Amino acid sequence: MIRDSFYQHIQLSKRYSAHTVAAYKSDLNQFGEYISNAYGIISDEEVTYSMIRSWLASLIDEGLASRSVNRKLSSLKAYFRFLLKEGLRSDNPVSKASSLSIPSRVPVFASVAEMETALHPTGVSDTFPMHRDMLVLEILYCTGIRLAELLHLRLQDIDHSAQTIKVTGKRNKQRIIPVTRQLLKLMDDYLKERELVVKPGVLEIIITDQGKRAYPVFIYRKVKHYLTLAGVRGVKSPHVLRHTFATHMLNEGADLNAIKELLGHASLAATQVYTHNSIEKLKSIYKLAHPRA
Repeated sequence: MIRDSFYQHIQLSKRYSAHTVAAYKSDLNQFGEYISNAYGIISDEEVTYSMIRSWLASLIDEGLASRSVNRKLSSLKAYFRFLLKEGLRSDNPVSKASSLSIPSRVPVFASVAEMETALHPTGVSDTFPMHRDMLVLEILYCTGIRLAELLHLRLQDIDHSAQTIKVTGKRNKQRIIPVTRQLLKLMDDYLKERELVVKPGVLEIIITDQGKRAYPVFIYRKVKHYLTLAGVRGVKSPHVLRHTFATHMLNEGADLNAIKELLGHASLAATQVYTHNSIEKLKSIYKLAHPRA
Protein backbone atom coordinates (compact mmCIF):
# COMPACT_ATOMS: atom_id res chain seq x y z
CA MET A 1 0.00 0.00 0.00
CA ILE A 2 2.81 2.41 0.88
CA ARG A 3 4.56 1.80 -2.41
CA ASP A 4 1.29 2.20 -4.31
CA SER A 5 0.91 5.64 -2.70
CA PHE A 6 4.45 6.48 -3.80
CA TYR A 7 3.76 5.39 -7.38
CA GLN A 8 0.62 7.54 -7.43
CA HIS A 9 2.66 10.45 -6.08
CA ILE A 10 5.33 10.34 -8.77
CA GLN A 11 2.77 9.77 -11.51
CA LEU A 12 0.22 12.41 -10.53
CA SER A 13 2.17 14.99 -8.52
CA LYS A 14 5.57 14.67 -10.15
CA ARG A 15 4.02 13.87 -13.54
CA TYR A 16 6.56 11.16 -14.33
CA SER A 17 5.96 9.15 -17.49
CA ALA A 18 4.56 5.62 -17.39
CA HIS A 19 7.98 4.35 -18.47
CA THR A 20 9.69 6.08 -15.52
CA VAL A 21 7.09 4.84 -13.04
CA ALA A 22 7.60 1.29 -14.33
CA ALA A 23 11.37 1.66 -13.83
CA TYR A 24 10.84 2.81 -10.23
CA LYS A 25 8.55 -0.17 -9.59
CA SER A 26 11.12 -2.57 -11.01
CA ASP A 27 13.93 -1.10 -8.91
CA LEU A 28 11.94 -1.15 -5.67
CA ASN A 29 10.68 -4.68 -6.29
CA GLN A 30 14.23 -5.84 -6.92
CA PHE A 31 15.41 -4.17 -3.72
CA GLY A 32 12.49 -5.67 -1.81
CA GLU A 33 13.39 -9.18 -2.98
CA TYR A 34 17.00 -8.66 -1.96
CA ILE A 35 16.33 -7.54 1.63
CA SER A 36 13.72 -10.26 2.01
CA ASN A 37 16.15 -12.99 0.93
CA ALA A 38 19.25 -11.56 2.62
CA TYR A 39 17.77 -10.20 5.84
CA GLY A 40 14.28 -11.67 6.13
CA ILE A 41 12.78 -8.15 6.09
CA ILE A 42 9.52 -7.31 4.36
CA SER A 43 8.87 -3.86 5.87
CA ASP A 44 10.54 -0.79 4.33
CA GLU A 45 10.43 0.88 7.75
CA GLU A 46 13.13 -1.55 8.92
CA VAL A 47 15.60 -0.88 6.12
CA THR A 48 19.03 0.39 7.18
CA TYR A 49 21.89 2.06 5.33
CA SER A 50 24.04 -1.08 5.58
CA MET A 51 21.32 -3.10 3.80
CA ILE A 52 21.20 -0.56 0.99
CA ARG A 53 24.99 -0.53 0.73
CA SER A 54 25.02 -4.33 0.62
CA TRP A 55 22.45 -4.34 -2.22
CA LEU A 56 24.40 -1.80 -4.24
CA ALA A 57 27.59 -3.83 -3.74
CA SER A 58 25.80 -6.95 -4.99
CA LEU A 59 24.70 -5.08 -8.12
CA ILE A 60 28.29 -4.00 -8.80
CA ASP A 61 29.53 -7.56 -8.24
CA GLU A 62 26.99 -8.76 -10.81
CA GLY A 63 28.61 -6.45 -13.34
CA LEU A 64 25.79 -3.89 -13.58
CA ALA A 65 26.92 -0.66 -15.23
CA SER A 66 27.54 2.34 -12.97
CA ARG A 67 24.83 4.31 -14.73
CA SER A 68 22.27 1.57 -14.02
CA VAL A 69 23.34 1.29 -10.37
CA ASN A 70 22.94 5.05 -9.98
CA ARG A 71 19.45 4.90 -11.45
CA LYS A 72 18.42 2.26 -8.93
CA LEU A 73 19.95 4.32 -6.13
CA SER A 74 17.99 7.33 -7.39
CA SER A 75 14.78 5.29 -7.15
CA LEU A 76 15.55 4.41 -3.53
CA LYS A 77 16.38 8.02 -2.67
CA ALA A 78 13.08 9.25 -4.07
CA TYR A 79 11.13 6.53 -2.27
CA PHE A 80 12.68 7.04 1.16
CA ARG A 81 12.33 10.82 0.84
CA PHE A 82 8.64 10.17 0.28
CA LEU A 83 8.43 7.94 3.39
CA LEU A 84 10.17 10.63 5.43
CA LYS A 85 7.85 13.34 4.16
CA GLU A 86 4.77 11.23 4.89
CA GLY A 87 5.96 10.56 8.44
CA LEU A 88 6.37 6.84 7.82
CA ARG A 89 10.04 7.02 8.78
CA SER A 90 11.95 9.31 11.10
CA ASP A 91 15.19 8.98 9.14
CA ASN A 92 16.42 8.50 5.59
CA PRO A 93 18.71 5.45 5.27
CA VAL A 94 19.78 6.44 1.76
CA SER A 95 21.07 9.90 2.66
CA LYS A 96 24.65 8.64 3.14
CA ALA A 97 24.75 6.72 -0.14
CA SER A 98 26.75 8.35 -2.92
CA SER A 99 26.35 7.82 -6.64
CA LEU A 100 29.09 6.08 -8.58
CA SER A 101 31.31 8.17 -10.82
CA ILE A 102 30.52 7.79 -14.50
CA PRO A 103 33.05 8.51 -17.25
CA SER A 104 31.81 11.21 -19.59
CA ARG A 105 30.51 9.94 -22.91
CA VAL A 106 30.76 11.90 -26.12
CA PRO A 107 27.45 11.76 -28.01
CA VAL A 108 27.54 9.65 -31.17
CA PHE A 109 26.37 11.52 -34.26
CA ALA A 110 26.25 11.16 -38.04
CA SER A 111 28.10 13.46 -40.41
CA VAL A 112 26.34 15.90 -42.73
CA ALA A 113 27.26 13.73 -45.72
CA GLU A 114 25.88 10.62 -44.03
CA MET A 115 22.61 12.38 -43.26
CA GLU A 116 22.29 13.53 -46.85
CA THR A 117 22.72 9.91 -47.96
CA ALA A 118 20.20 8.65 -45.38
CA LEU A 119 17.61 11.24 -46.43
CA HIS A 120 18.10 10.57 -50.13
CA PRO A 121 18.54 6.78 -50.46
CA THR A 122 18.98 5.32 -53.92
CA GLY A 123 16.69 2.74 -55.52
CA VAL A 124 13.72 3.42 -53.26
CA SER A 125 10.07 2.86 -54.12
CA ASP A 126 7.47 5.61 -54.33
CA THR A 127 5.16 4.17 -51.67
CA PHE A 128 3.41 5.24 -48.48
CA PRO A 129 5.85 3.32 -46.19
CA MET A 130 8.79 4.96 -47.94
CA HIS A 131 7.30 8.45 -47.62
CA ARG A 132 6.56 7.76 -43.95
CA ASP A 133 10.11 6.56 -43.30
CA MET A 134 11.63 9.64 -44.91
CA LEU A 135 9.33 11.89 -42.88
CA VAL A 136 10.41 10.15 -39.67
CA LEU A 137 14.08 10.76 -40.48
CA GLU A 138 13.41 14.39 -41.46
CA ILE A 139 11.46 15.15 -38.28
CA LEU A 140 14.04 13.57 -35.97
CA TYR A 141 17.00 15.20 -37.71
CA CYS A 142 15.43 18.62 -38.35
CA THR A 143 13.87 19.09 -34.89
CA GLY A 144 15.94 16.97 -32.51
CA ILE A 145 12.85 15.68 -30.73
CA ARG A 146 12.89 12.48 -28.69
CA LEU A 147 11.45 9.18 -29.90
CA ALA A 148 8.54 9.38 -27.43
CA GLU A 149 7.80 12.93 -28.58
CA LEU A 150 7.72 11.81 -32.20
CA LEU A 151 5.31 8.98 -31.42
CA HIS A 152 2.92 11.36 -29.61
CA LEU A 153 2.82 14.02 -32.35
CA ARG A 154 -0.77 14.66 -33.44
CA LEU A 155 -2.39 16.58 -36.26
CA GLN A 156 -3.34 19.50 -33.99
CA ASP A 157 0.33 19.93 -33.03
CA ILE A 158 1.18 21.27 -36.50
CA ASP A 159 0.83 25.04 -37.01
CA HIS A 160 1.25 25.76 -40.71
CA SER A 161 0.86 29.53 -40.43
CA ALA A 162 3.53 29.85 -37.73
CA GLN A 163 5.66 27.07 -39.28
CA THR A 164 6.01 25.34 -35.92
CA ILE A 165 5.14 22.08 -34.20
CA LYS A 166 4.12 21.66 -30.57
CA VAL A 167 5.97 18.89 -28.74
CA THR A 168 5.01 17.32 -25.43
CA GLY A 169 8.17 16.23 -23.64
CA LYS A 170 9.12 14.79 -20.29
CA ARG A 171 6.69 15.43 -17.43
CA ASN A 172 4.21 16.69 -20.04
CA LYS A 173 6.17 19.89 -20.59
CA GLN A 174 5.33 21.43 -23.94
CA ARG A 175 7.61 23.42 -26.22
CA ILE A 176 7.27 25.02 -29.65
CA ILE A 177 9.82 24.09 -32.32
CA PRO A 178 10.23 25.91 -35.66
CA VAL A 179 10.22 23.77 -38.79
CA THR A 180 11.11 24.43 -42.41
CA ARG A 181 8.67 24.80 -45.28
CA GLN A 182 10.24 21.70 -46.80
CA LEU A 183 9.39 19.65 -43.73
CA LEU A 184 5.83 21.03 -43.68
CA LYS A 185 5.48 20.09 -47.36
CA LEU A 186 6.64 16.55 -46.59
CA MET A 187 4.12 16.38 -43.76
CA ASP A 188 1.28 17.60 -45.96
CA ASP A 189 2.06 15.08 -48.72
CA TYR A 190 2.35 12.29 -46.16
CA LEU A 191 -0.88 13.22 -44.39
CA LYS A 192 -2.84 12.97 -47.64
CA GLU A 193 -1.61 9.39 -48.08
CA ARG A 194 -2.10 8.69 -44.38
CA GLU A 195 -5.85 9.35 -44.70
CA LEU A 196 -6.14 6.35 -47.01
CA VAL A 197 -4.37 4.01 -44.59
CA VAL A 198 -5.02 5.16 -41.01
CA LYS A 199 -7.31 3.13 -38.75
CA PRO A 200 -10.30 4.83 -37.05
CA GLY A 201 -9.44 6.50 -33.77
CA VAL A 202 -5.69 6.82 -34.45
CA LEU A 203 -4.75 10.48 -33.89
CA GLU A 204 -0.98 10.16 -33.96
CA ILE A 205 0.76 11.40 -37.12
CA ILE A 206 3.22 8.54 -37.50
CA ILE A 207 1.54 5.20 -38.21
CA THR A 208 2.57 1.72 -39.31
CA ASP A 209 2.01 0.23 -42.76
CA GLN A 210 -1.28 -1.14 -41.45
CA GLY A 211 -2.49 2.26 -40.24
CA LYS A 212 -1.96 1.62 -36.53
CA ARG A 213 -0.04 3.74 -34.03
CA ALA A 214 3.70 3.45 -34.50
CA TYR A 215 5.67 2.07 -31.55
CA PRO A 216 9.29 2.46 -30.38
CA VAL A 217 10.76 -0.75 -31.87
CA PHE A 218 9.11 0.05 -35.22
CA ILE A 219 10.86 3.44 -35.38
CA TYR A 220 14.16 1.99 -34.14
CA ARG A 221 14.19 -0.51 -37.00
CA LYS A 222 13.48 2.16 -39.60
CA VAL A 223 16.17 4.52 -38.34
CA LYS A 224 18.75 1.76 -38.01
CA HIS A 225 18.03 0.56 -41.55
CA TYR A 226 18.57 3.93 -43.23
CA LEU A 227 21.56 4.95 -41.11
CA THR A 228 23.17 1.60 -41.93
CA LEU A 229 22.61 2.20 -45.64
CA ALA A 230 24.22 5.63 -45.21
CA GLY A 231 27.35 4.07 -43.74
CA VAL A 232 26.92 5.37 -40.20
CA ARG A 233 29.10 3.39 -37.80
CA GLY A 234 28.46 2.45 -34.19
CA VAL A 235 25.09 3.04 -32.56
CA LYS A 236 22.24 3.74 -34.98
CA SER A 237 19.10 4.87 -33.16
CA PRO A 238 16.56 7.73 -33.04
CA HIS A 239 18.58 9.29 -30.22
CA VAL A 240 21.63 9.43 -32.50
CA LEU A 241 19.60 11.72 -34.78
CA ARG A 242 18.86 13.92 -31.76
CA HIS A 243 22.61 14.10 -31.06
CA THR A 244 23.23 14.77 -34.75
CA PHE A 245 20.73 17.65 -34.78
CA ALA A 246 22.37 19.31 -31.77
CA THR A 247 25.94 18.77 -32.98
CA HIS A 248 25.29 20.11 -36.48
CA MET A 249 23.43 23.13 -35.07
CA LEU A 250 26.32 23.91 -32.72
CA ASN A 251 28.91 23.42 -35.45
CA GLU A 252 27.04 25.93 -37.63
CA GLY A 253 27.16 28.56 -34.89
CA ALA A 254 23.84 28.12 -33.07
CA ASP A 255 23.71 29.47 -29.52
CA LEU A 256 23.95 26.81 -26.82
CA ASN A 257 20.95 28.24 -24.97
CA ALA A 258 18.86 28.07 -28.12
CA ILE A 259 19.79 24.42 -28.61
CA LYS A 260 18.88 23.77 -24.96
CA GLU A 261 15.39 25.17 -25.54
CA LEU A 262 14.92 23.23 -28.78
CA LEU A 263 15.97 19.96 -27.14
CA GLY A 264 13.82 20.57 -24.08
CA HIS A 265 16.69 20.16 -21.63
CA ALA A 266 15.99 21.20 -18.04
CA SER A 267 19.48 22.64 -17.58
CA LEU A 268 22.32 23.88 -19.73
CA ALA A 269 24.61 21.21 -18.29
CA ALA A 270 22.81 18.53 -20.29
CA THR A 271 23.36 20.50 -23.50
CA GLN A 272 27.02 21.32 -22.90
CA VAL A 273 28.05 17.75 -23.70
CA TYR A 274 27.74 18.68 -27.37
CA THR A 275 30.47 21.30 -27.09
CA HIS A 276 33.05 18.50 -26.95
CA ASN A 277 32.29 17.55 -30.54
CA SER A 278 32.66 21.17 -31.63
CA ILE A 279 36.02 21.45 -29.85
CA GLU A 280 37.19 18.29 -31.64
CA LYS A 281 36.16 19.86 -34.95
CA LEU A 282 38.11 23.02 -34.10
CA LYS A 283 41.15 20.91 -33.27
CA SER A 284 41.02 19.17 -36.64
CA ILE A 285 40.66 22.52 -38.45
CA TYR A 286 43.56 23.93 -36.44
CA LYS A 287 45.81 20.99 -37.32
CA LEU A 288 45.00 21.36 -41.01
CA ALA A 289 45.23 25.14 -41.19
CA HIS A 290 47.91 26.33 -38.78
CA PRO A 291 51.50 26.27 -40.06
CA ARG A 292 52.86 25.23 -36.65
CA ALA A 293 50.20 22.58 -35.95
